[in-house]
Amino acid sequence: MSGFIKNIFTASDIEYLNNLPEVAEAKALLDGRNVVYFSIPVTESIRSTLQARLGLDLSTVSSIPLRWIKGDTPSHIDRGASTFEHTYLVYVNDSEGSFVLGNESYPIEANTAFVFNEGLSHKTEGTGLEPRLLVGPMNELAEPVGISVTFYYPTQADALANTNIFTSYGSYVIQDVSSYTHWRIASNSTGPSPQNVVYNVGDTLTGNNRTDFYYLYPTVICFKEGTKVLCQIDGVETYQPIETLKVGTLVKTSRDGYKKIELISSGSIHNPGTQERLEDRLYKCSPAKYPELKEDLYITGQHSILVDTLTETQREQLLKHMGKIFVTDKKYRLIACVDERAEPFQSEGTHTIYHLALEHENKSMNYGIYVNGGLLVETCSINTLNKSNLKSI
Repeated sequence: MSGFIKNIFTASDIEYLNNLPEVAEAKALLDGRNVVYFSIPVTESIRSTLQARLGLDLSTVSSIPLRWIKGDTPSHIDRGASTFEHTYLVYVNDSEGSFVLGNESYPIEANTAFVFNEGLSHKTEGTGLEPRLLVGPMNELAEPVGISVTFYYPTQADALANTNIFTSYGSYVIQDVSSYTHWRIASNSTGPSPQNVVYNVGDTLTGNNRTDFYYLYPTVICFKEGTKVLCQIDGVETYQPIETLKVGTLVKTSRDGYKKIELISSGSIHNPGTQERLEDRLYKCSPAKYPELKEDLYITGQHSILVDTLTETQREQLLKHMGKIFVTDKKYRLIACVDERAEPFQSEGTHTIYHLALEHENKSMNYGIYVNGGLLVETCSINTLNKSNLKSI
């Protein structure tokens, strides 16, 4: 199955697509780039047109992928996050050059669709540098497809479910996407790079450009807003809300007395309303499970409670998540998503989170500190917080 269809959308649909704010914002991002991936809400008019003209059933879909491209696209076979049968794309505007599908060459004309089988090689030639807007390329599930081998998602749950994709790239080099600079590989990825490593922008994953695909999500290690940290204020030990702390505030450590805050950063996390033990979600630590606490503590799944011993199961899970067993201030780091005492926080929504790093002559080292009445947890190191997905305050 392959072919092209002219005059897909109505004039009003074309006008809608060309004048959407999301389309203009995405086009502005082309400066310095050759492609920008984004999505828009699908209107009933566009939904029914794609059903009638292309046979696409989008009855359960709320958005469709689009992209701006400038310059030629090399010959490639489309890849996607799911198995699919056909590629669907619509050129919204005219462009010089041609779209080459297999051995056939077609002019790039506004409001023209192409539908072809998965596995069919295609490219563009002679397109120049004038940007062109496409609906798609997508598969029959309205998922973006193309030359991509790395796919970026806002959360681990999205990466596993292939929902709410940020963007994708045809390169194994880790990109700066939506201001996130630290990424982890979801377990549904097919490439050989280790999944228990945090990757930074510029790192290169291993892949063969054919069957090795990576589904990536940002890593965040933090306290929820409202966490109280043991500090010294005007010579008095007191627990202070983390959102009130500043650079220079003295924080009590487990082995080294008081240390000044070198960095403090904040951000946000979208927490699912499920019980799934994901890394990038919030966990509730309650006084009933942690006697050192005076009130509930909420931390992200990769944040560590410091403990004296680990069970064999905890060791196995830590190696799976982290690649090795880490120690801070002569205590083991037990991340919340592995600690059976920590319960997934089931309040769905976006929450403000914070983390801090204390002064240290070795910028790769961290400390144990006391929160919410006395539970010993880890800080960030200066290096880690400097390179984190959080904003310094």
